[in-house]
Amino acid sequence: MLSKRVFSLLCVAGIAVNGIGLFSGVMMIDGALYALIAKNMVLSGNYEFLTLHGFDWLDKPHFPFWCTALSYRIFGIHDFAYKLPAFIFWLIGALYTYLLARRLHGRNVARIAVLVYLSALHLLLCNSAVNAEPYLTGMIVAAIYHFYRTYREGTFSQLLFGALWAALAVMTKGIFVLIIVGSGFIVLWLVRKEWRQFLNYRWYAAVALVLVFILPELYCLYRQFDARPAVEVFGQTHVSGIRFFFWDSQFGRFFNSGPITGHGDPFFYLHTLLWAFLPWSPLLLFAVYFSFGKRRVAMGHPLLWGSFLITFLLFSASQFQLPHYLNALFPLVSIWTAQLLGNMGRLPANGTMHRIQWYSGMVIVILLCALIVLFHGSGWWVFGIITVGVGLAVLVLTRRVSPSNTFLVSYAIGLLIGIFYGGYLYPGLLTYQGGDRMARFINAHIAEEHYPDRLYVLDLEIENFMLGFRCEVPLQAIRSEKQWDAINDGSLLAIRPEALGEIPDRFEVEPVASFGAYRISRLTSKFFYYRTRDAQLGEFRLVRLKKR
Repeated sequence: MLSKRVFSLLCVAGIAVNGIGLFSGVMMIDGALYALIAKNMVLSGNYEFLTLHGFDWLDKPHFPFWCTALSYRIFGIHDFAYKLPAFIFWLIGALYTYLLARRLHGRNVARIAVLVYLSALHLLLCNSAVNAEPYLTGMIVAAIYHFYRTYREGTFSQLLFGALWAALAVMTKGIFVLIIVGSGFIVLWLVRKEWRQFLNYRWYAAVALVLVFILPELYCLYRQFDARPAVEVFGQTHVSGIRFFFWDSQFGRFFNSGPITGHGDPFFYLHTLLWAFLPWSPLLLFAVYFSFGKRRVAMGHPLLWGSFLITFLLFSASQFQLPHYLNALFPLVSIWTAQLLGNMGRLPANGTMHRIQWYSGMVIVILLCALIVLFHGSGWWVFGIITVGVGLAVLVLTRRVSPSNTFLVSYAIGLLIGIFYGGYLYPGLLTYQGGDRMARFINAHIAEEHYPDRLYVLDLEIENFMLGFRCEVPLQAIRSEKQWDAINDGSLLAIRPEALGEIPDRFEVEPVASFGAYRISRLTSKFFYYRTRDAQLGEFRLVRLKKR
């Protein structure tokens, strides 16, 4: 289906589209939060403690913050430096998707799998709005690849690399990721009745190596929390960072018994997968269908569908659910979908599969054009013309039923979605982050206004994350009455208007500047439509506190 030259050209195009997000800003909430915590690391010179607004922070492990801090030290503290390490790990995920697919199904399927990976919707989105998932996506498929080679070859070097990648994943998201890495092997051994694998010393050695490799994380958690019982986290003292790492942050969320809780829906990940894996999700459903029908040429490898199925069911049973959790499984389902495409000519209903992908592409092109007009961002008519032109060309050139055309129409539409989001919608949304706009205002007026050496904020206001990352003045969160007493006359405070009542009466509030603000990670139709957008904007104010 793909010659080496065509594959290389399509790879370059896919990587370029995903790379658009490197040169745009950081989005709230997770992106701005992680960027700020890594910034605090660099400014304080303390790489053991995770802090936010002057307080200890306990949620995610250290490894992504270390990577970001290193990038800051090399390139400076800005958006590109924050996003680059995640992008590199996402690229590593593409490489290992190819290597694993080639081991399982050959070079042709491997090439298709990489291109499916490059054009899957939610991976494209996360390369603009960066969080921990691009790191995790690369690490998990890398660990699975090296452990698969350990299973086939029994070499210690492959075991060592597998354990190292698995440990990095644990130091990125927590111990729960080992279920994603290991569940596929358990299913594989059960399907092939390889009972001796359960007693193979190599797998127990792998667990031991993972525990050794995560010692830096455990050391930092012990130093920050277990060795400092007076530190207050989640409104409590005597909080064990090591216990949180091994239990509360993972199983506590799963059972909804930890300090961070959610509300689960057993069908959440089913409908999430249908849109997050666009434009390939219809073909994935066909792959599942043919696997149950025991069509050997389309049956997924037990290593792939075993890991996917068990993890998917566990995620669905969890009470804490977020769409980007599925991203770690995308290399596996990309290979499964690629196997279907690579053998599509030998399957029944290939005409039906082609027509579904072609008409889905047409619907997506129409939808993108409508969204461009409704959002009405900068240069909307240019993007509209490009979308119509490219979309029509792709649809016309891929009318004829063939596996190659089915693949090409899907890949082109996937990249078109990526261009729409990364080049048009995402930059437009960023202009409505009030914390970002306030920070740029403060930075522009620091010298002439003689601003104080710190900016006060109320604790837990999400705009503060973006403000803290962008602002050149350090932030200090107010959590107690004692902190109000310590504020000097003339200090600056960033605050939402509805929170003005929390300011003690002994302060007179003097307005400095006001900025429109919206939580863009939670879009609504009224905000998206340009004619009703202004009415949905909140306000983020910069005020000066004068003692009466």
